[in-house]
Amino acid sequence: MNSYKLKSDILMKKINATLPIFPLPVFLLPGGVTKLRIFEPRYLKMVSTASSGQGFVVWLQDKNISDNESSTSMPWGSWVEIINFDQGDDGILEIDVKCKSLVVVENITHDKNNLYFGDVNCIAHWSEIQVDKVIGELSKSLASVFSENKSLNDLYPNKGLNDSHWVLARWIEILPIELNVKNDFVLVIVSRKQKRLLNQLFLNSFLFVNHFIVHF
Repeated sequence: MNSYKLKSDILMKKINATLPIFPLPVFLLPGGVTKLRIFEPRYLKMVSTASSGQGFVVWLQDKNISDNESSTSMPWGSWVEIINFDQGDDGILEIDVKCKSLVVVENITHDKNNLYFGDVNCIAHWSEIQVDKVIGELSKSLASVFSENKSLNDLYPNKGLNDSHWVLARWIEILPIELNVKNDFVLVIVSRKQKRLLNQLFLNSFLFVNHFIVHF
């Protein structure tokens, strides 16, 4: 793994926790929810450990991100808690997980079952700051995506459609763009100019997102 250094504007909070790690190409920001299907024995063990402990880390794994790592990059993941258990029609365990913080992952080890563990520290992220300001068409379009896609809508019984950061975070998660592009929004503060660019990107992609999620 490449070495890394923290930028001076990245706020860290040490929590002294060692958590199970689930390497997965899933991008989830604080407040984001997703459904995972668990069938490998080591990850069934992970769920058992997480449900009686502090949760686990969904560690974003993507070749493009690894190929583009620099000395200022860091291994990060989404610290999630399990909020619902279910069973699919095929009998496979399904869990809904909610991201409560982004974390830096260090000192990664694995047990005899090849289940990974790592020491984590929380990263302060802009999406955790509530901003009671509606973003016009972005909020309306996101509400439409929810209303037209039951599986996604069911994951969010309480939506923050009046919170501009919540809306931006959900759009970044669901847009079908490359993970290495989404990765750029992890360790940056979103400026007004970036928000305008996001606004244009999201609105231009709205119909495609609808099509993508319907067939997800």
